Amino acid sequence: MYIKKVFLALRTALILPAVILGLLAINIALPITSTAEPAASSKAESSAKWTCPMHPHYIADEAGVCPICGMTLVPLTSPDEPEAQTSSGKRTPITIAPETLQNMGVRIAKAEKSSFGRIIRSFGRVVENERLQSELTARLEGWIEELKIRAVGDNVKKGDLLFSIYAPEFIVSQRDYLDALKGRGKARVNSIRTRLMAFGMQEQVIDKIRETGEVFEFVPFYAQQDGTVAMIDLRPGSYVKRGTMLTRIQDYSQIWLMVSVSEKDISFIKVGTPTKVTFPNIPGREIFARVEYIYPTVDPKTRTGQVRLVLNNEDGELRPGAYADVAFEVGTQQRLAVPTEAILKTGSGRYVVASLGEGRFEPRAVKVGLTSGRWSEVSGEIKEGDDIVVSGQFLIDSESALRESFRKLERLQLPLPLLNLDKTQLAMVDHLVDAAIYMHETAIEGGNIDPKLLDPAIGIKTLLWPAFQHTRLAYVLSDAVTSLEKAKIAQTKSELNEALEELVTALQPWLLEGAPEHYKERKVLFFKDSKSGKKWLQMSGKPLNPYGDGMAEIIAWPEPKPASSSEKKSKAEPTETSDPKDAMRGSHAGH
Repeated sequence: MYIKKVFLALRTALILPAVILGLLAINIALPITSTAEPAASSKAESSAKWTCPMHPHYIADEAGVCPICGMTLVPLTSPDEPEAQTSSGKRTPITIAPETLQNMGVRIAKAEKSSFGRIIRSFGRVVENERLQSELTARLEGWIEELKIRAVGDNVKKGDLLFSIYAPEFIVSQRDYLDALKGRGKARVNSIRTRLMAFGMQEQVIDKIRETGEVFEFVPFYAQQDGTVAMIDLRPGSYVKRGTMLTRIQDYSQIWLMVSVSEKDISFIKVGTPTKVTFPNIPGREIFARVEYIYPTVDPKTRTGQVRLVLNNEDGELRPGAYADVAFEVGTQQRLAVPTEAILKTGSGRYVVASLGEGRFEPRAVKVGLTSGRWSEVSGEIKEGDDIVVSGQFLIDSESALRESFRKLERLQLPLPLLNLDKTQLAMVDHLVDAAIYMHETAIEGGNIDPKLLDPAIGIKTLLWPAFQHTRLAYVLSDAVTSLEKAKIAQTKSELNEALEELVTALQPWLLEGAPEHYKERKVLFFKDSKSGKKWLQMSGKPLNPYGDGMAEIIAWPEPKPASSSEKKSKAEPTETSDPKDAMRGSHAGH
């Protein structure tokens, strides 16, 4: 096994660069047979086609069972239904068998108008709400007595006693106030009352002096709001001077979020613009708010302006200094939208699948505009009120039922047996088979995948894509690369086995239809586990099951079929390149 791995590594490191350099040196154009001839010949064939619900790539001319899994074949299209694509290029509806449709777990949503706009993303910082602050400052010289708050963080309620102060000027002014009240001189009473308030005495204390007729030797000070002590520098008996800040009470039930917005984006934001605020360090916390104020200046260093939001914080989780992600929604207007998960991306564009009822579906090309949350703006072959297929299963690339339905729509593309690969191209595809054999050997030996050894196989897609992007081989390449990327990051045996199963499943159409004789000659064996049905590739020898203790069942290579005249013409021998080194290249699977 070790020798095979070393040989594989050397072969990958030496042959693939030679192939790439050869392609660049002679500037060859990878040949592909035109699809016009197969499309024309398909019209002469019977329109009744049959396929396997579990293996949609298998298409038969008559009813029967699937040679891969043994399931009963189902009709691909109705006899009176047109082919999936007309000569004008417009796709026509397809019908999916009820048993297949049931397995898909289809959900339907409507294309409808939704109000949203462009998203501007930025960040913000939580700060205190300055409108909810109250400060007490000494306006007379005095001494602190009866201190009720002792440290930052003490919670207070409106009306709670905070502390009291002994100040001689307070005592003199209180006596003057009581004398003025006895003389019933309203002007003098108001004047002395104003003096007491100027010294900092609270109105409720002055009213109490008037009610009781007694002088407060130690003048009390009460909290003017609910909140938390944010600053205090007092001790019982401490002396304070005029102008000394005694304490600050902050209400944190509502905070400000100061958001920095790029200078180029701030002009799009207005007072009242809706925003969504999330906190990376508070999972699940999401707040919707609106812009309260936009500061008129821009920081010359960071080239950002400041935008202020007001957020409720009854639970106190939002602490000043915390970081937040902010998304502004600007340019809000009514737009035709569908759920984002309903949009499929293919090599030729983006599509949604419209439900026409009674198991009939039609893919329609769309252009995607703005995206907001789970909705995306669309235009094209879709209108308001259309039923659109939405299902999480459709997002699974290689196993997606909708993607397989899409492949049925692409069945007029050149079949795998008719692809005209020269020796260089076939050697490139063999790198994918080599990767599957390498992954099998690694799984059996219990080692770890060397990601560098898979990079050459992953690069094959880039080299072959220009020539084969409109053929069924493109799907094989895409799915194979997806599974190889998964194998590169596999950390456990189960993850490696999962990637191996996906890779072999992706290669299966090519192995059984594209070049079975090629791999049969090179003694590549194709097995599946009797319990799980998972498949693997290995070289000739005793079957080694990487998936468990199930029996290994061999999948026989199909016998070659006599080629028709059109196939013989399409399957003509490729033109030999002028590079003499090509004689040394070729298929490497199983060496």
